[in-house]
Amino acid sequence: MAKISLSEVLDLKYLEEWKWSPNGRNIAYLLNDGGITDLWCVNINSGDSEQLSQAHQGVSGFSWHPSGDEILYVQDGNLHLVYTDGEGFTDRQITDCGKNMQAPTFSPDGDEYTFICEGQLWICSRAGDPIRTVSIPDSQVIGPAFGLTDPVRWSPDGEKIMFHFRDGDKVLHVGVASREGRLLWRTGSMHDMSSAVCWLDDDTWLFAVNQQRSMVRSFCSAALREDAAAAAEVAANDHTTAPPTLDVTIQEIYRQEARGTPGPLRVSGAWPEPNGSRVIFLTEDDGWAHLYLYDPNGDGSLQQLTFGECEDFGHMGDEPAWAPGGRWVCYASNRTDAGQRQLWLLDVEQRRNYQLTDLPGTSVQPAWSPDGSGQLAFVHCDAHRSANLWLVELDPAELTDGPQLTEGSDRYSTLTQTKPDSWTADKDIQPQEVWFEGAGGWPIHGYLLSPPGAGEDSSDSEYPALVYVHGGPIRQMREGFHPSRPYALFYAYSQYLAHRGYATLLVNFRGGIGYGREFRNGIYGKMGVDDIKDVVAAGNYLKDLPYVDESRVGVWGLSYGGYMTLTALTKYPEEFRMGINLAGIWDFAQWIQWIHKRHGRHMGGFDVFFRGTPEQNPELYRVGSPCTYRENLKRPLINFHGTADANVDFAQMDRIVKDCLALGAQYEAYYYPDEAHSFEHRSTWADAFCKIERELDKHLKQCRIRRWGRRPTCRPHRYCPSDLKEMIGCGAVVMPSYLPFGQWIADGYADPVMSAHAFSYPLAYYVRLPLLFLSHVVTQCHIGSNTYPRCGSKYFGNLSTDLRWGRKITVMPIAHIQVTLSEYGADIF
Repeated sequence: MAKISLSEVLDLKYLEEWKWSPNGRNIAYLLNDGGITDLWCVNINSGDSEQLSQAHQGVSGFSWHPSGDEILYVQDGNLHLVYTDGEGFTDRQITDCGKNMQAPTFSPDGDEYTFICEGQLWICSRAGDPIRTVSIPDSQVIGPAFGLTDPVRWSPDGEKIMFHFRDGDKVLHVGVASREGRLLWRTGSMHDMSSAVCWLDDDTWLFAVNQQRSMVRSFCSAALREDAAAAAEVAANDHTTAPPTLDVTIQEIYRQEARGTPGPLRVSGAWPEPNGSRVIFLTEDDGWAHLYLYDPNGDGSLQQLTFGECEDFGHMGDEPAWAPGGRWVCYASNRTDAGQRQLWLLDVEQRRNYQLTDLPGTSVQPAWSPDGSGQLAFVHCDAHRSANLWLVELDPAELTDGPQLTEGSDRYSTLTQTKPDSWTADKDIQPQEVWFEGAGGWPIHGYLLSPPGAGEDSSDSEYPALVYVHGGPIRQMREGFHPSRPYALFYAYSQYLAHRGYATLLVNFRGGIGYGREFRNGIYGKMGVDDIKDVVAAGNYLKDLPYVDESRVGVWGLSYGGYMTLTALTKYPEEFRMGINLAGIWDFAQWIQWIHKRHGRHMGGFDVFFRGTPEQNPELYRVGSPCTYRENLKRPLINFHGTADANVDFAQMDRIVKDCLALGAQYEAYYYPDEAHSFEHRSTWADAFCKIERELDKHLKQCRIRRWGRRPTCRPHRYCPSDLKEMIGCGAVVMPSYLPFGQWIADGYADPVMSAHAFSYPLAYYVRLPLLFLSHVVTQCHIGSNTYPRCGSKYFGNLSTDLRWGRKITVMPIAHIQVTLSEYGADIF
């Protein structure tokens, strides 16, 4: 089987933001190639793609002109306009001020456009009118951040603009300004944070406010009329403030509350019907994320449209899509498989669902062509294909029962190519879906990548293995590539490691999406408690595989996965041979203080799971922070962090290094100047992945298995890990008198561990035998001492020179064993 190369992993491209042109002829998309994102455009009829930008730093956002012939975008911080005459595209740079601009957005008529720069919203006219700004004292207008994909939204008539800003206390608000730049309305300060939702008509919009640390969310409609309304009534409303000349009517149309399992509200959103008044909501009122319909012309209640123990969304950024004429809604759901996403069509009038796709992997982010032609674009990825744009033509009138689009169908076409041509399907290792029992008996889901040929031959060598822990934790690993760049990259690298003899279990521990609200909020008040038990259970699953060496299992992950790695090595120091932490949290109390200072007191989200601040619940923060248990750190810890990380403060790395030095723990620490939370650049990942592979080989591969004799008919009990210190402590030291000589091989330790009285060179083998062969002879000693405990006719020499482990151990030697080891199939290291 041909191997995947590291260069192929690094050469993957990643599809980011994409939008149909208003005329339905093209789709513009952002493509990340090695950390540089450029603007591309694909012609729907020909399928040809053209690169429109030549960025040095990247393209950060774009907007189609209503005509479909122009695109306004930001390249390297400056505004550019690219336009076409039907034959090709011409680019023109608009600004050259050296300032970082964001979120360019055309007005509905195309005569104006907005952008965000230096905390202000700028409004520009194509006719050359003076540039206007929206001024909000002691506040800062923000661009795409905190999950806000459309930070600026024009009203349908183009006369008003809805946007986000942060006040002096860094609380997130919603504001509405006129086309001339006058502030018309803003949310008040009687809540945690606010977010814009959508416009219902020219003078009515929806917004959401969070309260009680995201345990309550209210969706409200606001109607604005410029007349001499009673300002006192407006000011009395908790949700809004407005100039005294304006009358704003606020109505709460839907209120979400954390029912059943306590925890924050995470699934939300609302999408209006094109040219209509109805709105689709995504909420979890029955414990699962489902679609609901709100009709302001009806009784005002929400009507549930989808049902079942499934989640009707794919990932952050995935949204249901109304067809241009209304009635039909396309959405992603895992109702057929917990780890996959298929697309479904909902007939809103008939309340009937049709399965659109039956493809392996993940199909998400559907978007209909605006021209009403029935063309639907979406993102698809699976075990053999990285995330790409797909296109299918549909006629809802011809829908039948059963999936409309299956593998091998000729009804779809692929519009982009993100996987290197050299990475052919024959190199891919098919992930195996697995379930096992986690903390409290909960079923835990994951995907296993095994080395080629592993388990096919009963006499094959045992492999090292890794538990990969995703971030978030509100994420989910899939059956194959992921639509999001970080998880697609780690999946690809896990494929690479499988070709080099590492089994990897990508675990979906509690706290993630895909398994309902109770599962997602399973870490409420228990961060670092039950979730880490799920990760340990994943390690035990690997250890029970007949082709995995139970003594050579590591754990690693980025962000929350890094935090889980640190927690595993400190709370469960005997379970994993080593850990790799990328940008993980060591001290949650420190992190909470930093994130609130940097992004505001209601950002970060984890204070909800800790039931408050460190001052309010110090014990939960103590239990949930790996630094609390740093004295238990015994295994090698490898750390990576970018200095420009906006999600986790680099001071976490400083604390880890400081504590490791004080403890004399074995560690490595690598930092990357100006790199982000999930490293952006190909050169950074090339360096990091090479270092990771080197450390894995050092700590998991150098202790190679040496077999002598046949394999036992049953696996020995898991009482003899390979680490030297644990080996002595759990009692598997054997010195058969008939062995002529031996060499200790354990995890790269070169110092002789034991010596026999009768020989002048090391004579000791670590042999894993069933318990019935263990002697009851027990001797207490200290590592590093010169004690020579007597066992039969042999003597044990100096036990170790590694003083930093200085703790009591128990040696349980086997006395007077005069058997042939091959008779019992012992594994010899």
